[in-house]
Amino acid sequence: MKRDDFWNQVRRWRRNFFLWWAAWPFAGLAVAIAYRSITGTEPPFGLMVIVMVCWAAGWFAISRRLTQLKCPACGEPAIRTPYFFMRHARCQHCGFAYADRTA
Repeated sequence: MKRDDFWNQVRRWRRNFFLWWAAWPFAGLAVAIAYRSITGTEPPFGLMVIVMVCWAAGWFAISRRLTQLKCPACGEPAIRTPYFFMRHARCQHCGFAYADRTA
């Protein structure tokens, strides 16, 4: 994998991680509104918990995909956590940094 392709994937999965997180209130509200419009009653608590667990599983899957990306320099998993600024991104093993992508 090319180095630019690697950083593009890191950027994409990191963006997906935060967008998925930020979209939860809207998705939960959409499920509640859809349930109410179909049945005419409030959605049961258990249904909303199931929706939240499914949403969290998707969020975890995105996070896991990001943290399993292999560094093009050393071949080890590069990213430890999705909580970082791209300008500070670097491989946790060899130090290959996003800032070095032009080098």
